[in-house]
Amino acid sequence: MEQGLTAKPFIPWIGSKERYISIICPIFPPKMHRYGEHFGGSGSILLGQPRVRGRIEFYNDFNADLSNLMLCVRDRLAALLQELCYLPLHSEAEFHAFRRALAHERMPDFTEDEIAIVRVMLTPEQCREAQMILQGRAELWDVRRAAAYYTVDRRSFNATCSSFALRPTNLEHFLGLIERASRRLRDVVITNRDFADSINAIDRPDTLHYCDPPYFETEKMYAAEFSLDDHYRLHDALRECKGPRVISYNDCDFTRQLYDDHYIMRFERQNTMSQKKGAIFKELVITSYDPKPMLAQRARQFNMFEREGDCEKGELVLVHEPCSPIYVAMPGIK
Repeated sequence: MEQGLTAKPFIPWIGSKERYISIICPIFPPKMHRYGEHFGGSGSILLGQPRVRGRIEFYNDFNADLSNLMLCVRDRLAALLQELCYLPLHSEAEFHAFRRALAHERMPDFTEDEIAIVRVMLTPEQCREAQMILQGRAELWDVRRAAAYYTVDRRSFNATCSSFALRPTNLEHFLGLIERASRRLRDVVITNRDFADSINAIDRPDTLHYCDPPYFETEKMYAAEFSLDDHYRLHDALRECKGPRVISYNDCDFTRQLYDDHYIMRFERQNTMSQKKGAIFKELVITSYDPKPMLAQRARQFNMFEREGDCEKGELVLVHEPCSPIYVAMPGIK
């Protein structure tokens, strides 16, 4: 394990938090033994945190293509890079061809020999269960699909995977990003679950949960569906957690009302999705615990996570404290 290793996202992503690591990460409570991201996206927050010896980390995203790509970067990087060499993309027609492939391509079967063996060795019931596991593993490690998904995401406008926007590619820079991300993802548990299942699967008092869901009224920008009911489901799932939780959201009346039983902080950033010069977007960072000790520490050590050129400076302001806090005691905080 490379102690202290960090990495940057290797794919563009809507709402990526790469530039806001210095704002969000210092609010995390210290000395947590487990860390889980339930809307993993490009993994910017997880990748940007130094690896900590003994901490178990979890990445989850409901987008199966994205989770598959992360698995391939972690476990089959050489095969993925080899496959990407055969995917040059120079035209909008090729872009849409890859999109059609992602929508309809049949998963190749990598496990025929293994399935033939278990049919001989196991009972019919055991065989059916083993076959499901083997086929599920093959689907998750689909390198060809991962390469196609990366290509579509990289060549789409604003990482929407829907409209073509050819960008120049610096191969040396890309190889450096993806190789470092592969090393950082080593030992990270990667899953493809509904957020509620992901939260429940890893929840313990020493688990820090971080959620960066689709923002309210921007849900249609993401491939995975996220409904109004899902916003309520997320709040309810987090409310029942044993471990502390941190949530990123857009600043609006709906979000503030939904999480009025939490602590709410606000900061402003440049709106990169707007075509208006100087447009500002208001963000919320929501916690289930009192963040004031971390805010005070952040004020003293503002540059702890900041790397030159990586992030925009923003001031976190506590704008709401719950009348009845739902989580008070925090390990390592006095």
